[in-house]
Amino acid sequence: MGKEHVGDPVAENVKGFLVDGRFLLGMEQGISSTYLFLDPQLDPVLVGYVTLAFDSVRLTNAEKRQMDELFGIAKFGALRIQMIGIDHRHQGLGYGTDLLRAVTGLARKLSSDVALRFVLADANVRKIKWYEAEGFVANRAERERNRTDPERSVSMRLDLLDALVDPESEDRALLVAALE
Repeated sequence: MGKEHVGDPVAENVKGFLVDGRFLLGMEQGISSTYLFLDPQLDPVLVGYVTLAFDSVRLTNAEKRQMDELFGIAKFGALRIQMIGIDHRHQGLGYGTDLLRAVTGLARKLSSDVALRFVLADANVRKIKWYEAEGFVANRAERERNRTDPERSVSMRLDLLDALVDPESEDRALLVAALE
């Protein structure tokens, strides 16, 4: 997988997911979709992929109470990034960021048609800063904090509502007021 990711079990899993065809079962069962990321200027060449599925976000009890008070619901739909990977020969060229932004753009588009509030990802611990740069934060729910593999991956989420407008802006206040 990557430059070389020897000793990185998460990177090896991402590589194997596509190479070994583990993405096929989810597609056959209608529970996930895998998209290939091609660069048409390179012949075209496969530079990466992403597998997506619908899910719901796990909130802390305090977040659930707050959401229930504001909106009358405590569960919110999410688009889960099950796997995302860029071929090691194309890493460091911005393709990963382009692919992640394409996913969040798709999520924003979908959110106008279906109840979708969050994008979820199990981030390789080596990529946490990369996700944070795109607006993701660590999930705070106890179940996510007490995962069995915290040395390998961290559950992260992007709140699409927060990503649409600056939290301090008047637009945000108007948007929240309109939703109430």
